[in-house]
Amino acid sequence: MPAFFLTFVTVAAAMVAGRDALRVARLRATLGWTGPLIVTVVLAALAGAALAAWIARGLAPLIPADFKPVVVAVALGLAGLEVLLRTPPETPREPTRSIGAITLVLLLGMVTDASGFIILSLAIATGEALLAAAGGALGALTVLSGAIVAAQDWQALPLKTMRRVVGTGLLLAAVVIVIYNQ
Repeated sequence: MPAFFLTFVTVAAAMVAGRDALRVARLRATLGWTGPLIVTVVLAALAGAALAAWIARGLAPLIPADFKPVVVAVALGLAGLEVLLRTPPETPREPTRSIGAITLVLLLGMVTDASGFIILSLAIATGEALLAAAGGALGALTVLSGAIVAAQDWQALPLKTMRRVVGTGLLLAAVVIVIYNQ
């Protein structure tokens, strides 16, 4: 059960400070969609978390038990750097109206951004891929649903400060894991 809660909290924190929540909030504000955007978010979150857990199940037997904490530390470090260094993109002048394109962008973000690294690493380290995927999907759904509800108000949040705090926290967690497991 720790895999579920750890993944939920870290994915939610990374998503709040990350690019996808801002992207979803901007889409909601610009397009005015709620229903289709919720369906898209649910599909992307579930498929992205499932894909990260599936990859983790394949990689887990290849990684010796002594190195699994290092995998988590590296993933958290990469996630922290990504949150700190990758600033949100400019607001598009003409956002896409394609549900397929939006789903694909959110799915790829879920797998290749901080949230995907976190799900992958915690699934490998704990050996509980399904619980890590469930926690990650629920964390992503919680944040992205909040972004849909907030719409334009999401940008009123102190996003730069949140990125700094979350990114630094993820980096510190990585350092603590490395120091603790030496």
